[in-house]
Amino acid sequence: MNRQLQFQSEKTPSTGPKAALTFWYLLCTAGAIWLTFGAAGALDGRASPARQVALISCAVVYIARAAHTLFVFVKRRIPWWEAAWGGGIIGCVLFFFLLRGLREPAPAAPVDLAGLILYAAGSWIGTASELARHHWKARPENRGRLYTEGLFRYSRHINYFADLLVFGGCAVLTRQWWAGIVPLAMGLNFAFMIIPAHDAYLAARYGSDFDQYARRTKKLIPLVY
Repeated sequence: MNRQLQFQSEKTPSTGPKAALTFWYLLCTAGAIWLTFGAAGALDGRASPARQVALISCAVVYIARAAHTLFVFVKRRIPWWEAAWGGGIIGCVLFFFLLRGLREPAPAAPVDLAGLILYAAGSWIGTASELARHHWKARPENRGRLYTEGLFRYSRHINYFADLLVFGGCAVLTRQWWAGIVPLAMGLNFAFMIIPAHDAYLAARYGSDFDQYARRTKKLIPLVY
């Protein structure tokens, strides 16, 4: 992988790929729900209603946040291959999380509350950090400057950390052991692929400002890494 993220400097609406991503997420979510509640004999009555409500709510909130992020916050060009690859994986994760989690018979317990708290925290951190940066970047006096304020003071990629919390929380809610592979794989991808490429791009664009920022700020997990 090129250490500098491709397409970062290309500013285009990319309406087609963004709309396709949103539709794919909706399709995967709707498909899992239909296979659970609409298909004949899909349920045997043992599933936890509380878990079902929680998981469907989490999926709906995630799709709404993803659409808002794509159409409001993301200004760079998103090529079709990136939408198909990255979006395809996320859509499949939503599908299988829901397909198995909606049928899980284990009753709601404190561990599920912990999953919801992780999910809520990740959702808030992701949206709040992006929104604050968006407003800061919109000011004429900040054009071309590196944003290091708000929640980005605690992590250079606090939005990626938020994604880990979101998918970690969902994984807990499904009560499926294999679901934990998803946030683990995401974390490794962030640490060894995405963040090095992103940091190389930021270093090339902002120079010493980024070097100083990188020296005093953790990469991904506040206070840890």
